[in-house]
Amino acid sequence: MKIGQVVQRYGIPVNTLYFYINNGLLVPPRRNSQYVFDPHTLEELEWLLELKELEFPLKTIHRLLSLRRISNFCSEEDREELRTIFQEQAEELKRREAHISTARRRVGRKLFELERQPAAGIRTGVPVSMLSLLCCPNCRGELMLEGASMSQTYVFQATLRCACGYSAAIRDGILQTKNVNTSLYDKPDTARDMYRDLPSMTLSLYERSYHWLEEHIKRKVTHGKVWLEGYVNAWFFFHNHLELLDRRDRLIVIDKFPETLLAYKAIIERQGLPCDVLYISDCSSAPPLRENIIDCVMDFFAVNEHNFYHGDFYLNQLLPYLRRECELFGVYFFFKDGGASRRKLLADYPESSPNNFNIQWFFREIEQNFHVFETTDCGFSLNSGTNLGLGFHVPGEEMHLQPYYARQRRQSSRFE
Repeated sequence: MKIGQVVQRYGIPVNTLYFYINNGLLVPPRRNSQYVFDPHTLEELEWLLELKELEFPLKTIHRLLSLRRISNFCSEEDREELRTIFQEQAEELKRREAHISTARRRVGRKLFELERQPAAGIRTGVPVSMLSLLCCPNCRGELMLEGASMSQTYVFQATLRCACGYSAAIRDGILQTKNVNTSLYDKPDTARDMYRDLPSMTLSLYERSYHWLEEHIKRKVTHGKVWLEGYVNAWFFFHNHLELLDRRDRLIVIDKFPETLLAYKAIIERQGLPCDVLYISDCSSAPPLRENIIDCVMDFFAVNEHNFYHGDFYLNQLLPYLRRECELFGVYFFFKDGGASRRKLLADYPESSPNNFNIQWFFREIEQNFHVFETTDCGFSLNSGTNLGLGFHVPGEEMHLQPYYARQRRQSSRFE
């Protein structure tokens, strides 16, 4: 019987048959440069398949086939070894059965927990405690609440007005300005679809950068700080690292899409808030914040995301709002010799800066107003998948992640 006939009769992939032959589990005779499965070889194949059904590993199956070829288990020694091998397999299957039974019960409990309705969580809005951080971005005047729906802790709905004519709204607990997204190349990603299929190697780089940031934040920052994180539609670091904050901290989250902020707000409410969180939907370089209020900035991909649609340096826009010696923690993404990837980036995002994903440009820009004290290269990925978020990454080119810790150089803001 030829290999094609064996494949058809036993339903075995031809590659599997060649694997057995190449590794000596099956030794069919050859005729005219072709393997021929004679009755003896077919008998060995059928025993091999039976042993596989009994969950024997291939190494043990090879040993059993070898014993059979040596003596056909005629000697008492070989029969005793055969009994021992089967006894060990019986004990292994018993152990595996107990493990599977335990795993099945645990999976059942997890399914039950997943099917239960998630806890409602606390409903939040703009924290009353953080209203003092707001002001008119035009004249720096005080913003007055009108028509507020609120509790002692949160403002859920309201209009904010300034005597100069500026106005903004609080809707669903999110401060929404009139500066909305106008780019045709960006959209809210409330389900994280743009990054859902990131390859494992790329996600491992993210995890390494997380560890680096966590270590440096814990070592360098005390609690009681006002944090700011922007461009969370691209990536929201604190969403998965709320344990780094406590009730003494305050977090300002800014993005151009209220839909994204609303989705994250609901998630964080279910998780439990570690501190007061102020969500601002604004697409400008001048959100309605007072000057000199930010102690720490989280920039996880924010500089990169800004340069998809603008040519300037994102962190410079934050200067008026930063306290003296404000601390920056971030991760910059860059290509090493990634000419093809950058060309595809500019084709996919015509508004993008040609300096995006350029580590030399990033360090030149940041060193103008900040001093980078510590930084490292977490390594690189050669493929970021076909997702919308990093789909311009041409496979084979190195995309690196560079976490950094920096502090503001200047002594005062332009408003002092």
